[in-house]
Amino acid sequence: MFEKRRKEIEARRAEIRALLKDATDEELEKLERELDDLDAEDAVLSRKEAAAERLTRGGSSGGPVPGAPNPIVGRNGAAPESSGGGLPSGVDSRAARLADLQGIRPEEATTRADNFAHEHRMSITTDALCRSLTLSGGSIAQPTRVSGINPAQNEVSGIIDMVYTVDANGMGKDSVAYELSGMDANIKEDDGTATADGTPSYGIAEISPVLISTLGYVSRNIQRTTPLNYQSRTSDAALQALRKKVSRLIVTGDPAAATPEITGILKAAAILSSSDITISAIDAKTLRTIALSYGGDDNVEGGGVLLLNKKDLIAFGDIRGTNEKKAVYEIEFASGSTTVGTIKDGGLAVTFVINNALPALADATAGAYTMAYGKPLAYQLDLFGPYEIEVSRDYKFAEGLLAVMGEAMVGGNVVMKNGFLRVKKGA
Repeated sequence: MFEKRRKEIEARRAEIRALLKDATDEELEKLERELDDLDAEDAVLSRKEAAAERLTRGGSSGGPVPGAPNPIVGRNGAAPESSGGGLPSGVDSRAARLADLQGIRPEEATTRADNFAHEHRMSITTDALCRSLTLSGGSIAQPTRVSGINPAQNEVSGIIDMVYTVDANGMGKDSVAYELSGMDANIKEDDGTATADGTPSYGIAEISPVLISTLGYVSRNIQRTTPLNYQSRTSDAALQALRKKVSRLIVTGDPAAATPEITGILKAAAILSSSDITISAIDAKTLRTIALSYGGDDNVEGGGVLLLNKKDLIAFGDIRGTNEKKAVYEIEFASGSTTVGTIKDGGLAVTFVINNALPALADATAGAYTMAYGKPLAYQLDLFGPYEIEVSRDYKFAEGLLAVMGEAMVGGNVVMKNGFLRVKKGA
């Protein structure tokens, strides 16, 4: 039904490709607009074609039409799964996800997966990386009789899902302004005299790109599956490694280290050392002291999260009252999470996030930072380019593993004055 128009579109695209070589700037702009129109028309044709096919498969019953069979099937005749989800007929949900990561159409995902199976290289766009960094990846179902690696216990701190992530692709460096002091109001003594200056002042948070290299492993047997499954499992391993690394650097990253890192909360210039508080041990008043110390002179800011070591979370749970020996703090994890939850102290409820990049209070030396409390959106994470992924069979050959290495240009910094309150260990 739509084949004739598709051929006309492809023919015009070929003509435009030939014209690009000698096109002037003005002609190039017109050709780009025409390509946009052709792409939009092609997308509409795909939707119409999919709708027509659904009506054909649905017959005259008018009932719901099941999703198309998933082309990724198990070995020994394992039954296929239904893709559903509103995807076009014949498009697998995993293919759609991989297409989204690479910035291509779902119909091209299988071809790209075949290329990846031979070249062992892929690239995740910065837009997809923004979303993938702040969303937990789904599990990959292994086809029957193909062994894989069962995932380890979660090692990714939940702070990665809370910070403000920005696509900074193409930028050399990012500079974010933040207010140091607001405009002051002054009393005017008499006419003929000038009002005292009350101009607000601002600071600049510099966010410079840092090359982050990650390394993960998948079973060599995964290569025996379909190219789509192989590429999907590999990209998941790489993204998980990046999430783990960045979640630690958000807290403790040191731009002055021998190998420069992104600027973490503990090293941010936007946080004044005068705002730090000191505690020597976790007791019945610790949570109130931290949460109520956050904010300006005349207010207590809400919406903060407490970053702490797992041992310190246990220490909060161990605090008992003096009379009935009941627990002072009530600890409850968020549904489906192993790293985020709530600590309650009477009417005070504080969200906590486990991050073992911070030392436990009992293990830290005097003067060391052990906890941080503040608004996650006060931290900005910039992605300066795509995530390049490469697979090698050599590094872990004897163990039967494929080494998955990824590289990404990432930067970060606190972009709000005293956006976090840092907790030091007292003497």
